[in-house]
Amino acid sequence: MYQDEEIKDLATKVLQKLEQKINLTEAEVYIQSLSHMLGGNEYRTPKVYQSINREGCAIRFYKNDNLYFACFPLRTVLSDIEKITSITTFPIVCKKFEFPEIKLSQTEISKIYDKRIASMNEEEIYALSYSMSNTDENMKDIILDGTIRLSLERKAIANTTQSIAFEKSTWCDIDLRALYRGYNMISSAEKHLTSRQIPSSVTSIVEDLVDDTVRRSTISKNISDLELPVIFSPMALSQIFSFTIVPKLLSKSEESIKNLDFSENFNLVDDGTVPGLPNSTAFDDEGVSQSRTNIINNGIFMTSLNNSQYTFGSNERTGNSFRIKMFEVFPRTYQAYPDVFPSNLIVGEGDIPLDEFLSDSKDCILIKSTQGYMTADFHSGTFKISANDAYRVEKGEIAGALPTFDVIGNMYQILKDDPIFLKERKVVRPENTPYSILAPFFATEKTTIFP
Repeated sequence: MYQDEEIKDLATKVLQKLEQKINLTEAEVYIQSLSHMLGGNEYRTPKVYQSINREGCAIRFYKNDNLYFACFPLRTVLSDIEKITSITTFPIVCKKFEFPEIKLSQTEISKIYDKRIASMNEEEIYALSYSMSNTDENMKDIILDGTIRLSLERKAIANTTQSIAFEKSTWCDIDLRALYRGYNMISSAEKHLTSRQIPSSVTSIVEDLVDDTVRRSTISKNISDLELPVIFSPMALSQIFSFTIVPKLLSKSEESIKNLDFSENFNLVDDGTVPGLPNSTAFDDEGVSQSRTNIINNGIFMTSLNNSQYTFGSNERTGNSFRIKMFEVFPRTYQAYPDVFPSNLIVGEGDIPLDEFLSDSKDCILIKSTQGYMTADFHSGTFKISANDAYRVEKGEIAGALPTFDVIGNMYQILKDDPIFLKERKVVRPENTPYSILAPFFATEKTTIFP
């Protein structure tokens, strides 16, 4: 495994070799060293897996005014680039752009780099696995399964502006599932947590999970009133949001989102600098400092996310160039071509707490999680999802879990017609997405329910 100084030194050597021996005057070198340690719990038995490492180098370069992209294993990159000009690959069709200037003095973001994760100490992951097991022992009707993954990423970026950027990033991902046997049925629920630091234990996460699992065992009567208001949890909102609004943010044409009308209650920010949020880093995968970008302010479109290749005519770089391979557990990879993606999307909150809204309203439905959200149509904004974790609320209290039902709506229309954003927000990373969303609970009457 390469050490910090070795990675920085290797990035410089690769760039020098490109410039001196192959005479490429416009080139970018990206080096990634990624390590995972896996642990968890299976049928009340703690277990630990071996570490997994991934190390490599990606190079973008211009040759005869054509842009090329190539990847190499880190251990052979210095010998492999001797033949880089003869690589049988097609040039990337795009307008000519300049590789960004890398600033030597990157702003440090506090509380992101966790030295315990960096040390990859087996005792840490054993302790978490056993804390899960010990919690499980006190709950005879509950069976817990779970996976804990600690990740350390080192990245170095150098280009022909003659500067180099280096950063360590750490992640702790915990996936838990609980099975509960009660009331002559088996109920299950799942929790996912992504953090920059290792939690001291998983007890509080497990307790929330168990509460959700037991609550789901109390079945409510079927829905008869199809006109009930619907409250989407932060997770449910983020799931639909990720496949309707987010593709508009990634479109190579600003017009796709500029032409939409939103309520003045809707505010959306992308911020990769907030300490503690999962995707906060000092700089993106081109070496551009991450920033706070106001995308939609009081319903009015303000700014697109961009990178060096897709600027939309803006002189300001938002720091949103990431090397993403979709639908992977850890989606960042040197093998992916850098493209525009959000870091941490922040949806504006409202003033009314959830409990107050529930107590003041009549009967409604609370949807905590959905299935089928990936089929949402971002062109029109329409979605049809299955509410697989939903509850009937009566007189401000959760009366019981509902059988799975379908919900149809149009996210663009909902966000236009005065939606109600509530005060509580949670950080979630929807499955199959590479970014996080800080989202509030969200109430609307603009959906159609099919029991």
